[in-house]
Amino acid sequence: MTNRDIISDLRRSNHLMEFDHMASDRYLLTIAKKHALLLIQRETNKRKLWNTENSFHVIPCLEMQQVPLADCISYKSDQIISRTKLPLPKIEQGYYGYLVQGVYDIEGSHEIYPTTTRQYINILQRRFKPKNLHWWIQDDYLYVDSDSIEKVKLVAYFNDRDVDLTSYNSCSPVPCDTCPDCREPLDEDFKCPGYLLDQVIQMANQELANTFKRYTTDETNDLSTKV
Repeated sequence: MTNRDIISDLRRSNHLMEFDHMASDRYLLTIAKKHALLLIQRETNKRKLWNTENSFHVIPCLEMQQVPLADCISYKSDQIISRTKLPLPKIEQGYYGYLVQGVYDIEGSHEIYPTTTRQYINILQRRFKPKNLHWWIQDDYLYVDSDSIEKVKLVAYFNDRDVDLTSYNSCSPVPCDTCPDCREPLDEDFKCPGYLLDQVIQMANQELANTFKRYTTDETNDLSTKV
């Protein structure tokens, strides 16, 4: 289901006109995304959805730069690591941290494993270091413990209501007729697993019904006062 489909469903269910100033496309989509996030957080808190492809957004190519490890964690070291050149768009969180499905090398063939700054200090103090690469997020930047990572692929659930995620993609552009990221925003997939869609629509309809009921009541009261 696309963003346009969700909006149309909400308009139809609530008898809202397309050019109703009280119910713009942006407003309706924001309500739907808010309730989708609540349900997705609930499911990920239950350790579900992590392998569901259509629940997460993808930035296929985040550009990295080299920085000293000592600049980002309280640990004396000459080690050089990699950090995204730009701060990340807001990533939503659940009980277990950021809603990140995965960080991969640019080909998507090797996964980079999550950690935290505290856990990474423990890793550095081990006698035998793990072979896997690790990532963490700090001050809105993504870090990877390697000095040779130039670009990474990030799959996460972003709060994208006001952010153009395509602007973070530093890969070479591809023709728009073959690039899903070049689609009209309303024609993009609504990020929510299919089995939760009915609940999202039901919750959004309830909020809209309550909102417009209050608005109608306020208008009636205003008219009564004027009379």
